[in-house]
Amino acid sequence: MQAWSQMVQMTLLSRIAIFVVSLLVLGSSALELAHLVQFGHFISFGPHADLVIRKADFGIPGITKTYEAKLTNFGFTPARVSACEFISDTLLPVTQAFYTTEKWDTSTSRWENILKSDELPTCPHVIARRLWLGQSITSGEVAIAAKDAFGIGDKASFVIFAEKGLTFPTAAFSIDEHRVIPKPKP
Repeated sequence: MQAWSQMVQMTLLSRIAIFVVSLLVLGSSALELAHLVQFGHFISFGPHADLVIRKADFGIPGITKTYEAKLTNFGFTPARVSACEFISDTLLPVTQAFYTTEKWDTSTSRWENILKSDELPTCPHVIARRLWLGQSITSGEVAIAAKDAFGIGDKASFVIFAEKGLTFPTAAFSIDEHRVIPKPKP
């Protein structure tokens, strides 16, 4: 009778283990599928940068979109990222990752650094932030197509800087609009 009880208990523990493993596999598969649908690629283990494109109206003629780099940690250990803390124009606290904007140079077949956020004198407070599993930090929205360095058809990319020289590039994207400069009326 005792052997029968141990076998039933083992069977129950086995069923629970199989159920838990199935939930983990199903959950991670759902996460991978959602990421594939939203961003067009699968998640890599550890910190991972994605490009977020939004429709926006910043009052710049000809510009209808903003671009943003988003770094998310898909690893089990925390990732350290250097960031800028400041108060926005809406008087809310903001924390943004340091990043650079790059343009693909077809003549050299290399990425050219266009704008590096940590070279700008606008960050009043530099911090080191830990990103735990599932946490994200962004570069903030940028109307990148309004920059004079870019023209329609150019390829661009963001690179987010983590600590110790680690960088995380986003997927490249094409510039498909440009700032319209109104002609002066005679």
